[in-house]
Amino acid sequence: MLFNSYEFIFLFLPIALIGFWLLSTCQKYSLVTNWLILISLSFYLIWNLKFLLLLLVSIGINWWIGESLARQCENMLANQKTIKRITMIGIGFNLILLGYFKYINFFVDNINGLGVNIGRVNGLVLPLGISFYTFEQISYLVGIASGKSKNYSFRGFLLFVTFFPHLIAGPILSADELIPQFRRLNYRFDFRNLAIGFTIFVIGLFKKTVIADAVAGYSTPGFAIANSGELVSFFVAWQTAIAYTLQLYFDFSGYSDMAIGLSKMFNIKLPINFYSPYQAIGIGDFWRRWHISLGRFLRDYIYIPIGGSRKGEVLCYRNLVITMLLGGFWHGASWTFIVWGALHGIYLCIDRAWKKLLEQRQLSLDAWYHSLAARLLTFMAVVVSWVIFRAETLSDAGRILLGMLGYSGFILPESLASQFGFLSSFGVKFQPLNNYSLEGVQLLMVVLGCTLFLPNLYQFMIREPVALDVYSHLNGQQPAWYAWRPTVGYACGTAIVFIIALISCNHKSEFLYFQF
Repeated sequence: MLFNSYEFIFLFLPIALIGFWLLSTCQKYSLVTNWLILISLSFYLIWNLKFLLLLLVSIGINWWIGESLARQCENMLANQKTIKRITMIGIGFNLILLGYFKYINFFVDNINGLGVNIGRVNGLVLPLGISFYTFEQISYLVGIASGKSKNYSFRGFLLFVTFFPHLIAGPILSADELIPQFRRLNYRFDFRNLAIGFTIFVIGLFKKTVIADAVAGYSTPGFAIANSGELVSFFVAWQTAIAYTLQLYFDFSGYSDMAIGLSKMFNIKLPINFYSPYQAIGIGDFWRRWHISLGRFLRDYIYIPIGGSRKGEVLCYRNLVITMLLGGFWHGASWTFIVWGALHGIYLCIDRAWKKLLEQRQLSLDAWYHSLAARLLTFMAVVVSWVIFRAETLSDAGRILLGMLGYSGFILPESLASQFGFLSSFGVKFQPLNNYSLEGVQLLMVVLGCTLFLPNLYQFMIREPVALDVYSHLNGQQPAWYAWRPTVGYACGTAIVFIIALISCNHKSEFLYFQF
């Protein structure tokens, strides 16, 4: 069941909310908690019963390992090697489970490519959300082992993992961020939180159904051309790359907004996951704005444990590349994801080296044109990386990237020959382009302009504590004149946006990050 489906919006969500509010009036903590668990398990059950059983087995084993760790940590005479051994068993269990479903056939195919004949596992389907709940359960075990987190009851842990707004595609969060919020204080009807949550949900729904799905029509054909083995022309290649860059952002940030909005309706706050990433100045800044919860996990559980920046610059660069390689591989079992991760690791090394150089030379590039140049360079680097991320194979990515460099020639639509015929003297050709349209270019430019220069959702909702960690990103900004208020005017505006988004729910759609 998708968040942008009529079944979810008009059936599942109302039942979930009404049940939550009615049971909260009974002042029975356990009843409300059990209701949240029931609707969350039902949400996952609609996808696949077999995968629900797998999820419950995973949760049960992780909770049991967590309890064992907690007992060892409470024992003053406990051997640290025992604690470490139990932790590694827990991490190993989670990685083996994830590895089997997500990577087994990738390794089999690559081994077979070396001339060895190993049979593939046929009919293997990736369980929804396994990449996300695996990371969350690993963080839970590591937190207990390190003494930074406490262990929780099985019911609390079960609700932490399965809470339906974040179950399928994050944001990735820790038990200490979520479980303490499942308390009597939050089990109540709160009209303001309902209004805030619904507004955020509607904005996310609009991002997904109106913007992401619209620009998708201009990215998919270009990748299909590359996949067929044909070269992609210059303008089609750039249209494809820009369209996918926008599609992925509005698709995933739209999901995250909907998840945060849904949680807020239940008086629960999830971590902010996107903060205008395409307005970043530098790749380091980009990763502080893009999929923030994943970036935080990679930093805390991979980059810092393997040494971070504590052992000198050379090893720091190595650690950055290793971290992003693993981050890329986490996204999917394909060499395109591995290369994408390696590329971002190199980007981060260049970003760090550049900042070190400026610091050593005591240079300050604070002029507006320096910031503009840095922002454009960062954006172009990200666009190139998304081509590799999206392509079916590295060869497909190469065809589009070569097209972006003009390798296949500069071709404009035949309809523009009358206006731009003078470009023929510079080698530009005018031919029919089936996968290029002026309307598409105009749409992409409008959406791109909004993405690069307009404020984001959290700046719009700055007057309200809508998500965890939001104020650390706002950096003391003051509310602008357009900042949301619970007024009739904003209610009417939200209703209009909701109707537009609902109309766009008619066509078939899916969230891109469900495949990761």
